Amino acid sequence: MIKNNNSKVIAVVALAVAVVGLGIGFAAFSSTLTISATANVTPSASSFNVDFSTSSTSVDVSTKVKPTVTGSATGTDATLSNTSNPTATGLAASFTEPGQTVTWSFYARNAGEYVAYLKSITFGTKSCAATSGGGATAALVTSACSSISLSVKVGSETAVTATKTFASTSPHTLNKATSEAIVITATYASGGNRADGPFTVTFGNVVLNYSSAA
Repeated sequence: MIKNNNSKVIAVVALAVAVVGLGIGFAAFSSTLTISATANVTPSASSFNVDFSTSSTSVDVSTKVKPTVTGSATGTDATLSNTSNPTATGLAASFTEPGQTVTWSFYARNAGEYVAYLKSITFGTKSCAATSGGGATAALVTSACSSISLSVKVGSETAVTATKTFASTSPHTLNKATSEAIVITATYASGGNRADGPFTVTFGNVVLNYSSAA
């Protein structure tokens, strides 16, 4: 009788050990599921868009820009275009004596999806040359040339015949769907030097460099 009881105890213990062993066996299995994802974003360059315009509320280059003058100066109408890079062409002033100005006014319009930052106003090389057959003395042309300048005002910033840059610490901003005035003035300074014959002043291209980064 005692022998049978001992056998039952051993059997129960053996079963318990087997269950524990089975539990340990299941705990040793695991599964790791990993998901890797990437996304490539390529913004369109056309989303950054600063244009010339004759209007402060939209982009409009359908009309020419007529100049305003002081004294007996005259000026030609400017043509704005936004094909490829925006351009303003046909700006020409004619002076008869010191103290005269010719001014053209239009706008830069941010028609893109980014804030635009004006990074620089860059001028081409200024040069003066006597008109062929006009009889002007070269030295007097050089002297008078120094009295003639071109200024470009963009918003509240003005540059005069010399490159001007804007630091990222104090950026010049043009917000989306807004415009800022551009005023270009050719000036023959009052009391400026005179030449004894006609001559031509060439300022070269003026470039406004806007960027999406401050």
